[in-house]
Amino acid sequence: MTIDNTTEPTTGTASRASVSRRFVLGSIAAASTLASLPTAAFGRQDDTVGDLETVAEFEPPALPENLAIDERGTVYLSMGPAGEIRAVDSEGNQSSVATLETGEQGLLLGITVLDGVLYAANASGQPETHGIWRVDPDGGDPERIASLSPDESTPNGIIPDPTTSDALLVSDHLGGAIWRVTIGGEAEPWVSDPLLEPDMDAQTPVGADGLAVHPDGDVYVDNLNAGSVMRVPVADDGSAGQVEQVVQDEGLIGADGMTFDEGGTLYVAVNAANEVVRITDDQEIETLASGDPLDFPADVHFGTTEETATSLYIANFAYGTFLEDAEAAEPSLARVDVGTAGYFPETAGETPGTAKEDGSADDDRPGDDANETANDE
Repeated sequence: MTIDNTTEPTTGTASRASVSRRFVLGSIAAASTLASLPTAAFGRQDDTVGDLETVAEFEPPALPENLAIDERGTVYLSMGPAGEIRAVDSEGNQSSVATLETGEQGLLLGITVLDGVLYAANASGQPETHGIWRVDPDGGDPERIASLSPDESTPNGIIPDPTTSDALLVSDHLGGAIWRVTIGGEAEPWVSDPLLEPDMDAQTPVGADGLAVHPDGDVYVDNLNAGSVMRVPVADDGSAGQVEQVVQDEGLIGADGMTFDEGGTLYVAVNAANEVVRITDDQEIETLASGDPLDFPADVHFGTTEETATSLYIANFAYGTFLEDAEAAEPSLARVDVGTAGYFPETAGETPGTAKEDGSADDDRPGDDANETANDE
């Protein structure tokens, strides 16, 4: 199939519109029923990584669905049904940054940092609020920079465009596409493909979800329904090439947020299995972490400071538990030391590096002198 970036992404007419009206609350909740899937395909538990550590705990309905980390190590989390963006500083102190209107059945999903500004994917399902929002972490009113059709799209994952400093890439788990949204507010389909589409007959109709940039510059995206990971080659002019499936595995059903380390190993939060796995360039899949405190892990992101360079942060969405018994849900931010630093594209807007004593950012990203700037998953 030849990718045509000039046309609207496939949306599948009325059947997809009906799903968007039910919206993502029911869809993601249904994913919790997949937790009993066999996990033998993941291989052995890796004993070389550190212990899982809880960094911060939250009170429902503050359920962290996605996370981003700035250059000083402050973690920003999108609190799905609450619509809140919460900050956790390097010492574990919490503060509320902003709250977006998500409606009765919507969710605040992907979040990222670009040039010190937060951008969030609001899957509210309401024409007035559905789309991509800009939030100043230092205050000010949030602003919607791009509206998307609530009947034909569900913006989910969001990362800075690796080829420019003024745009974002946004996965559309309903439309089976990835959008390119400029910070000036222009939104256009970057790529659409059947490999990115949800299974409309599944109990959980969620397709393209997590996004990450490989050290070779190509963009990777997973499909929650298919349990697959795809590679999207990126041309010199920033356009998308032919979507290619890299791996598909039953144990990857529920694949959500993901990120790369500097060696090209992919880390994926598999929410339905309550696991974080890693996938090497030769498509070997192994369980990195499982068990407490993991509860419906929905996103992963490497630390950005010298101290946290090899720490993989995990957003525990705890959504299935929340729906069954809200009082039993224990959403949290966790982390685990994986022994290698994350990969951060040079062209992204943030410059995390190591914070100097005077509070300014160092020019070198910890763990890899060749990479000086960061992206956020």
